[in-house]
Amino acid sequence: MLVGGGLALAGCATLATGTRQQITITSNVDGADVYLDGVKIGTTPFNGSVKKNGTSLRIEKAGYKAGTVTLSKTLVPMFWGNIICGGTVGSITDFASGAAYSYAPATYQVDLRAEGQSLDDFSRRGAVRQFAMVYANEISQDLARGRGDHLAALCCLLGYPDEAKTAAAIRSALQESAGDQAAFGDRV
Repeated sequence: MLVGGGLALAGCATLATGTRQQITITSNVDGADVYLDGVKIGTTPFNGSVKKNGTSLRIEKAGYKAGTVTLSKTLVPMFWGNIICGGTVGSITDFASGAAYSYAPATYQVDLRAEGQSLDDFSRRGAVRQFAMVYANEISQDLARGRGDHLAALCCLLGYPDEAKTAAAIRSALQESAGDQAAFGDRV
């Protein structure tokens, strides 16, 4: 009975949390191929279940430089319970299956730089996109007032210091995005 109980507890995290996890991978380029440790798992935007023992993502699309991200993991709390109750056998099972870990974060943004695009231009566009996504609500409020610090900052990042001339284009991008901050960042 003791041996049976020990075997039942072996791999406790494997049983409790599983060996797969839902992750989301987005990019500034839709339709890019997503590879987990060299195996294609889908295209961007990707939202699916993947094995927890992966280590790196690679995003590729013709005409763009590939992007690579190392996946971050944390130990799941159930693993520590397994150490206490299941001992070495359970712990080895959890590590081997990947169940001892959880991807943290579970959402990754991998932006691809177009072939021939300068690093400066790519970085500037990324900064504009990020600012627009983070401050979409404040930019919307500034547009409603006709002026404001966030709108002025976005115009400056875009290289158009004249808010009045740029506001119409930003307003249009905000309306077309229908409240989706990532879509707003892309449109800006």
